[in-house]
Amino acid sequence: MVNFEFSTIKYKFEALNDFETPYFLGSAFRGILGKRLKKTVCIKPFENCLSCEFKKTCPYTVIFETETILNQPSRYVMRPPFEKRNLKEKDNLELEITLLGETTNYWEFITASFSSVLNIGKERYLKLKDVYFYHPFEKKYYPIKGFIPKFEAKDFLKENPNGDTINIRLFPTSIKIQKNFLKFSDFNKELFLKAVISRVSKVAYTYGEKAGKIFIDKDSFEITKKELRPSPLKRWSNRKKTLMTIPAFEGEIQIKGDLSSIYPYLKMVELINIGKSVSFGLGKLKLL
Repeated sequence: MVNFEFSTIKYKFEALNDFETPYFLGSAFRGILGKRLKKTVCIKPFENCLSCEFKKTCPYTVIFETETILNQPSRYVMRPPFEKRNLKEKDNLELEITLLGETTNYWEFITASFSSVLNIGKERYLKLKDVYFYHPFEKKYYPIKGFIPKFEAKDFLKENPNGDTINIRLFPTSIKIQKNFLKFSDFNKELFLKAVISRVSKVAYTYGEKAGKIFIDKDSFEITKKELRPSPLKRWSNRKKTLMTIPAFEGEIQIKGDLSSIYPYLKMVELINIGKSVSFGLGKLKLL
């Protein structure tokens, strides 16, 4: 049995000027969130977070620095759009964030961080227009009216696939296998299953409950199509003051067979991503 609580928020922004969006917006949104969140909640701004006596309870470290300071999986998962668009003034751009465990209680801090005008780089300006929550079992979005409901991952275990074939879109994904980043040419069913099981297990163990091993019958299905390609992404690191390349790959795969054992876990990782750097938006996947 695996379980964890989560909530998913969709932020709809409106462009304030005409501009072309870069393909990778996760780093920009994460940078804005971190900078504004710390400015809003930090009561000891001149002290290093690592030595701060409030680091285990401060909303900034609880939400944003769980990996580097608390040595836990990120409590939020970003799912930005991965496409270049020529936005005109008043066009919309959307961002989804899934909050894990008790971080759901801090959703207003995150929303406040996105509430004033955003500059996502090179004079690209956005303002927050609407905020919704996603109901994963009704597959609908609802306007937020004062609070957001929490959902439980164990309810995905009741769901069954519709048919024997699923096409999966993998957006830029970065997976480490034994300290090495997985190359798109080496991607296979066993490594994909390992990434899915590892991600669900870590989230459930840290932010929910996990009893026993996750069983997915790997002999009941096959990857019948694999169209992957490298997707090297670059981001500016404020911590290291340098432009960094993120090794990643993307594309589509198709799995076919008896999908009943893997389907519930695919629905989970559709909301919590897989692999490394999920707080930047990497590891996003969509069941087509």
